[in-house]
Amino acid sequence: WFGVEVLDVPILVVNRSNGTAADGTDYTTLDRDWDNFIYLNQIPVFNAAGNEGDVPGSEFIVSPAKGLNVVAVGAYDDNATVTGADDTIAAFSSFVDPETGNEKPEISAPGVTVTAGGFTMSGTSMASPHAAAFAADIMSQSTFVHSKPYLLNAKMIAGATDIIAGDPDAIGAGGIDFKSTHYNGWNFWVTGNNSDFPSLDAADGSSDGYIEREVYIPSSYDAVRIAMSWESRGTYVYDHRADAHPIGMDYDLRVYNPSGAYLGGSYSWDDGWEDFDFEPTVSGYYTFKINRYANRDSSNKIRLGVAVNAYDY
Repeated sequence: WFGVEVLDVPILVVNRSNGTAADGTDYTTLDRDWDNFIYLNQIPVFNAAGNEGDVPGSEFIVSPAKGLNVVAVGAYDDNATVTGADDTIAAFSSFVDPETGNEKPEISAPGVTVTAGGFTMSGTSMASPHAAAFAADIMSQSTFVHSKPYLLNAKMIAGATDIIAGDPDAIGAGGIDFKSTHYNGWNFWVTGNNSDFPSLDAADGSSDGYIEREVYIPSSYDAVRIAMSWESRGTYVYDHRADAHPIGMDYDLRVYNPSGAYLGGSYSWDDGWEDFDFEPTVSGYYTFKINRYANRDSSNKIRLGVAVNAYDY
């Protein structure tokens, strides 16, 4: 646990530098219970992805890092940067997706020859505390992120813009970047009961099946990443783990430039997050449209966070 006190508001985040790969790709009761813990308590959880990446046939993400609400953290080597080389994902960093189909890991952090407490070690167990401590730092700066793991996850994915060499499946969205995540960002969140989606849709002035937001983005930035994340009930996912798509609620993301032209989007079927990168070639208001593609779990509350990160390479 990390605990920091700011303005009498407790900052709570859980790090787990352990887990089990004994169940292979199975979504286990341990994954279910931690997904439920996050859903019920609104406390973010970061878990080491596992160190099986260089063992053929055993590259599995450990439980409970397979959870849809749990952020699995891969490990990369940042020591080579002193010689001008790129950061590189560690060969041992696990990355095989679980039976639920959600992409793992979500992000990566330094985890090779890390010295702490008088010991020097390597592993995703070193990378995960980096991410968890960074999350606490974000919450100390931006109190609106408190008790919103879905928004925190979106913010960290949007800011994971460090370029890491290696297998993209092992890297996730990218390496965590303190400056990129903290600055030049826009954040919003949508919450409510499951049945509130039509009214949330209508709140932007049009009942067209989309929740819309506009953000003014200058063309002076090299790139923009928008990420959104939402929560799932672990109980539903576990009970439906053998289904083609066990996730209870699925959102899709579309991005339009200031002229209204479609730039692209993100439409994964099984992830609890989406992200999209683009170059802002003109300054103006960019439109982001979110639709609820699937609503299989009618008991799942709407807890959706969105972060827009404009940054320079």
